[in-house]
Amino acid sequence: EKIVKIMYSRYGDTARPGHNIVTPQYNTKLVPANEAPKSWEDFLDPKWKGQIGLATQVSQWARLAVVEDGWGIEKTQHYLTELKKQEPIWGRDLGSMHALLVAGEFKTLTWGYLRYVLQSQKKGSPVDWIKVSPIMLSGPNIIMLKKAPHPNAARLFLEWLLSPQGLATYEKVTFFGVAFPGTGTQVSKLLQGLKLIQFDEEVEMKAVKSGLYERFATVLGVKPE
Repeated sequence: EKIVKIMYSRYGDTARPGHNIVTPQYNTKLVPANEAPKSWEDFLDPKWKGQIGLATQVSQWARLAVVEDGWGIEKTQHYLTELKKQEPIWGRDLGSMHALLVAGEFKTLTWGYLRYVLQSQKKGSPVDWIKVSPIMLSGPNIIMLKKAPHPNAARLFLEWLLSPQGLATYEKVTFFGVAFPGTGTQVSKLLQGLKLIQFDEEVEMKAVKSGLYERFATVLGVKPE
């Protein structure tokens, strides 16, 4: 019951059986573990100038600026201003950016999905993630239709999916593990002790209404998206 409750939104209308977990990453052939960045701020060290991959998407930064316990708008804008001075190597798609990191096109990736790292490590690729704080979390969500053709079957499936057994199976198949402590997933154990910030639709709407997509895109010199 405790696990089911924590999976649901505050309104009880959606559930999240897995997370997109956003973390910085680095190529282990090009960067020894003891020399890798240890925090978000470490990416501003001049030694990483021209060695950082960065997605043009500003969504994560916009959400981080307005979410409760996040950075706030001014701190986030200052960080992005300094990050732009590092002359990052730009890319749009997070999957291709991760592939370029593995290929050694740059040494570090400011943010990418943890599931890509875990999948690549299973293949023996030279990549690892960085235990920064905070760690940003987003979807995917699942929704039960109000007029589902077989509502009882749907409820039974959701009850299983949000159980420890269901969450473990979902993580194994999709690599979308739930990050919350106490859920028993592999990623929850990896993230133990780190500050986790979860984004939802309200955070997204606040970021959009605040005009942060356009504002931060201007700071970085990229197209708003």
